[in-house]
Amino acid sequence: MSILSCCLYQNACYRQKKKTKNFNPPTRRNWESNYFGMPLQDLVTAEKPIPLFVEKCVEFIEDTGLCTEGLYRVSGNKTDQDNIQKQFDQDHSISLVSMEVTVNAVAGALKAFFADLPDPLIPYSLHPELLEAAKIPDKTERLHALKEIVKKFHPVNYDVFRYVITHLNRVSQQNKINLMTADNLSICFWPTLMRPDFEKREFLSTTKIHQSVVETFIQQCQFFFYNGEIVEVVNTVAPPPPSNPGQLVEPMVPLQLPPPLQPQLIQPQLPTDPLGII
Repeated sequence: MSILSCCLYQNACYRQKKKTKNFNPPTRRNWESNYFGMPLQDLVTAEKPIPLFVEKCVEFIEDTGLCTEGLYRVSGNKTDQDNIQKQFDQDHSISLVSMEVTVNAVAGALKAFFADLPDPLIPYSLHPELLEAAKIPDKTERLHALKEIVKKFHPVNYDVFRYVITHLNRVSQQNKINLMTADNLSICFWPTLMRPDFEKREFLSTTKIHQSVVETFIQQCQFFFYNGEIVEVVNTVAPPPPSNPGQLVEPMVPLQLPPPLQPQLIQPQLPTDPLGII
């Protein structure tokens, strides 16, 4: 099964099960939570604009598993994912490192956090504008149109979206090792960030456009969020991962941005595969 088919199937199953109203714990969890499934604005403050759980997961992944092959594509253990959230529910200061969980389990718990939000991180109200902008033939005009639309995000959504996209940009920089290009990451992440209605038949004709929107944000992270230049993406085949990737991490060229999330220049990518097959 292709990456796209797998991700669509998993999200369709999740959406089919999730029939509860907003603010109720999602049915995929079997415990009460005052954190997961809550509105995003309830989880942040002006001083802390990123939800603590998101921050902990991203920092853990970037510190310990940025080069993990198939990051965000390979499913982590479901029990471990639930335990991560349960223990965080009980103690927000819990260290993920002390839990001795895998990177894939943390990545899965992070995706589940966004899947549990009452409303998707990318607001439904802006989906039509994003899809129309993505169809603009001229690249420069298209990117500027998307940039204006993302400015319409609620400030809370904007800050978290920028944080997540910057993280995914960093993951894509290690695509020679983890094999997760911006294209592959967008295939795995766009259903979680946009959460369209998978039950509508006409939606199936726009899945590639939805994916391309998220892929573009990942590729052009500097342009959208840090006043950087438009990046020229070169579609070349990445070599297979080294036998000992821990010693051959692709060096990152730092920008003048606060650590730990600094968007990087785009590395060569795998050629676009409309079927989502690696």
